Amino acid sequence: MKYVFIVLIFLLFYGCGSEEKTSILLESDGLISHSRISLPKNGINEQVVKAFFGDEESNRVVVVDVDHMKLLVSDLYTNHLQTHTADKVANKPKVYVVNRGSNAIDVVNINNYHLYKTIPLPHHPRSAEAMNKEYGLCAVSGMDKPMVSIIDTTTDRVLFTVGDDIVTYPVNGHGGKHACGHPFWLDKDHFVLLDRGRRRITTYRIYRDTNSSSWKVKKLNSIRTSTSVHQIIPPKGNYQGDKNIFYATAEGSDQVYPSVVKLVLTKNGLHINDEFFLEPDGVSPSDVSIHHGDFHPFSPFIYVGMSNGTLFVVNYSQEKMQLETKILAGKGAGHTVMAKKKKLGIIINHKDRFVTIVDLKNNHKIKDILVSELGKDLVGSVSIQAHPKYYISTDGRFLYAFLTYEGIMYKLDLDTLEVASKLYIGGHLEQGSFVVPSSAFVKVTINNIVHY
Repeated sequence: MKYVFIVLIFLLFYGCGSEEKTSILLESDGLISHSRISLPKNGINEQVVKAFFGDEESNRVVVVDVDHMKLLVSDLYTNHLQTHTADKVANKPKVYVVNRGSNAIDVVNINNYHLYKTIPLPHHPRSAEAMNKEYGLCAVSGMDKPMVSIIDTTTDRVLFTVGDDIVTYPVNGHGGKHACGHPFWLDKDHFVLLDRGRRRITTYRIYRDTNSSSWKVKKLNSIRTSTSVHQIIPPKGNYQGDKNIFYATAEGSDQVYPSVVKLVLTKNGLHINDEFFLEPDGVSPSDVSIHHGDFHPFSPFIYVGMSNGTLFVVNYSQEKMQLETKILAGKGAGHTVMAKKKKLGIIINHKDRFVTIVDLKNNHKIKDILVSELGKDLVGSVSIQAHPKYYISTDGRFLYAFLTYEGIMYKLDLDTLEVASKLYIGGHLEQGSFVVPSSAFVKVTINNIVHY
């Protein structure tokens, strides 16, 4: 009877069409935030795409209403160093804020923008985007130490850390100074540690202890690579090969050109199967580097941008990888955003003022689009265009991305191939995530009863 009364009270206050506001507590998967926000009495909160981006200049997270190009939050300070990115936690209403200069990840509720917890780490975090949705785990690689920590995303606690507890930052490599490459789950049971200093990939397997049901970890093997590995390329729904075959980007060195490395996962760990070296015309290995690759959405190709502006299209359909073509892009050519509906690739030239548009049907360049107002003297020397994430509207027409050095979010029209609008925010917006609403209703908890 008590619960019936509570439900009736809830319907009385939230079931009418009044626009009057009231405050309620948001549930955060077992953690009830004490910060309150206002919601309409009908329980519906306006559902918009939100961008959460780190600002290393002010050590804060900014929140933007993407649909309306409106700044929502500008004062979410972490009180930590090098607040670099805010990575969305899979299936949870929160982001993990990576502070690359502190042994800390901050947890922010995406509904009320409340920083309600800090997760201490034995190393500075480099990235926290590697989510194991099956088990609700997050892999966080080290910025200053060759380590990976595994976090339970329900409790926000570190379960265990692998690797070596020694400071190796800065690493003298061609892909930055970080101790580690990006964290990566090969599948729900296996993850890797990319040790850039030792040029080594170590494969680990996780499993449940039969007696205590607690998580255990086992090292399977370590392999050496020709140069330091920046990432294992995420499939993003575009990969067309064997699920036990993976491709990594090796950054290059003063003596060795960058490469794409083909890896095979066996019960004993990862093993190298093939390596394709990327050699631009008339440029020595000491003058180039790569970091990211992206899978083509329709063909068995990998797009890999190089620091000098050459983008390689690598065909992985054969036993031995082959070069399909090269595309002229801009300085710091890195990530390629695959706009499937428009059949366009948008190459993000991180150290240049323009993005490069490619026709995905024939891998030919269409045009360069100027997105930055910076002077030409800064090209090649500063991080002009931000790193992932990027967002394409559901109709496929607009791309949303950030300009790091200018502190701007811009909206690119993929029909007209022109910048449609810009939002000035300020700071140095490095990296972040776009949070897409999954429901028209906000999940709330009142007296332990969940309502939608």
